[in-house]
Amino acid sequence: MVVVAHPGDEAFGFAGAITDAVAAGAYVVVVCATRGFFDPRLLDKAPAPGGRNRSYAKPVVWRNIDNVREDEMRRSVALLGVRVLRMLDYAEDTLDKVDFDELVSRIVEPIRMHRPEVLITFGPDGVTGDRDHQAISRAVDLAFDAAGRPLSYEDDLEEDQVAWRCAKLYHLVLPAEKVALLGDAAPDELRTLDVSRPTLHLELGELAVVKLAAINRHVSQTGSSGAFADWTPEVRDRFLASEDYRLVRSNLPVAAGASPSDAERGLFDGLP
Repeated sequence: MVVVAHPGDEAFGFAGAITDAVAAGAYVVVVCATRGFFDPRLLDKAPAPGGRNRSYAKPVVWRNIDNVREDEMRRSVALLGVRVLRMLDYAEDTLDKVDFDELVSRIVEPIRMHRPEVLITFGPDGVTGDRDHQAISRAVDLAFDAAGRPLSYEDDLEEDQVAWRCAKLYHLVLPAEKVALLGDAAPDELRTLDVSRPTLHLELGELAVVKLAAINRHVSQTGSSGAFADWTPEVRDRFLASEDYRLVRSNLPVAAGASPSDAERGLFDGLP
């Protein structure tokens, strides 16, 4: 299960891990907290039924941006092979202001329903420093433990939602050396605030093409020219070629002399 904040996060950040898991035969679930940013300019007169999504007077403005972004995400996850997409319907840029306990409970619910062995989300830095990413990271960390405690949120969830203890929790990591590879092409928002080293390095190989295709499904965010129009193909391919994760929690037994954070070969290492 991958838990993200916004439509597009699943493609830009986690598409490699998703496709790698799908290729291994895993049943993958994505939980997304929001459906897109509310732009006050969208209060302009709505289009007639069946009308254009874009405003004639302001063609850069999407009137029904939340519906557009959810549709883009559904196209993206279908391409990646995701079996279930859960939308929590919070507003973008508000996750650090909402009832945090409720946010945790709403993540516990799909964990107990779908019973993932592996849980993946952002690290505490949010990778880009985004506050929504950081809030999701904190909420997922707490939900990882709470989902396995039978009495946690027992009054908030369905009666048939029994406790489930995930085996592993990973955080997405963007190593400084990977950003450095981009040189001047590195966007300012790609800053590594968490100096933790990854424990899992995924070389995507041919799956990098699928990741790029999923990213390009988010046209409202990338524009029709694509997300990497200003990058050379060499820099783009180098950036998309791999993903890095850090194992931060594990309920698996640890072999004598080993550490839970020792380097791994795959997301499902240690699982039966």
